[in-house]
Amino acid sequence: MRYCKGCGFPVPYGKFLAWTSDGTIIGRDAARTRLVYIEVDELRALYDGVSRLMNSPVDPLVYRAEKEVGKRFIKTLIPAFLAKAPRGKLARPEAAIKATSKYVFNYMAGLGMGRAEVYEYHSGEHSRVLLTDPHSVPLIAGDGAGVFEFVERIGVQAGWQRIKAAEYIVTIQRVSEEPPVEEEFALEEIQYHPGNVQMEKCPRCGVPIAVTGSIYLNFEKGILRHSKTGVRLVAMPVESFNAVARELTREFGAALPGLMEGLEQKYTRDASNVRETVPPGSSILDMFRDFPWMGTGNPVWANLEGGKVVIAIDNPFHPGIVAGRVAGIYEAWTGSVVRTTWIEDVPGRVTVTLERVA
Repeated sequence: MRYCKGCGFPVPYGKFLAWTSDGTIIGRDAARTRLVYIEVDELRALYDGVSRLMNSPVDPLVYRAEKEVGKRFIKTLIPAFLAKAPRGKLARPEAAIKATSKYVFNYMAGLGMGRAEVYEYHSGEHSRVLLTDPHSVPLIAGDGAGVFEFVERIGVQAGWQRIKAAEYIVTIQRVSEEPPVEEEFALEEIQYHPGNVQMEKCPRCGVPIAVTGSIYLNFEKGILRHSKTGVRLVAMPVESFNAVARELTREFGAALPGLMEGLEQKYTRDASNVRETVPPGSSILDMFRDFPWMGTGNPVWANLEGGKVVIAIDNPFHPGIVAGRVAGIYEAWTGSVVRTTWIEDVPGRVTVTLERVA
């Protein structure tokens, strides 16, 4: 791993990620993957909260949703002829697979997803992967199963087992000679609202100073942390987050999105350090000044309307979750409790209305 001589940040960040003026982070891959920085504890609080309130495990649903995302992910990283190559040890020797997998695993480590290593690989049969410090085992297992299923062109199922405090073995096993016929999520070209976000960038690598000053990457462990708070972060593909949200809604019904928004509002209110980072007397929008560099979206205006606070965010990575995050930050900053409503009055803009109740 090479580090920038100007800011000390890993050089690949500037090559593979682009921070835009519209509040998004876009990968320079073929799929132009959008990413968002999320606290690992935040992600776990959402999934664990749904599991607790629904009295049902969600890990199998998270895994199932991510499996299709994993297939699309690997399509953008490997040449098509490799996926069409014959199966078997001669065409896909274990040593070659292990060497090739390091490229994908380094990519994941740079995003803060932990470390992975192919422990065992038998083409057309099964694979075992060692995970260390994973941000989410079901998400990584889903990615792995999707990759194996796509490359080997068979149906697979994955399971996992903890072997140490921060180590897991994921086992991917063939269950059918043909991959299942599943609906592949349609990916539409998203048109983001133009913005005028200006971020000072390192002149050498192009990564915004707000990022290099706020994040520390331990590449060897695959762990990202906020350099001021120590909180662990992950740069998560937005489509992964959305795929899981869709799967949970399909399983638990129309009430699920509102439940997740409430969980997000509570987590953010309890975890936010906005009072320490935003000086008294600042504007309302100053509370959300981290949104653009984190890929959350672009805060464009805030108004007081009849005793209510109305805030507009362009290009939110997920409208409901961003609305919950806006409400939680506002509650943490003011010490009040608010009732939250939101609308997408135009595509790509969430307008959040906060009304104090205490």
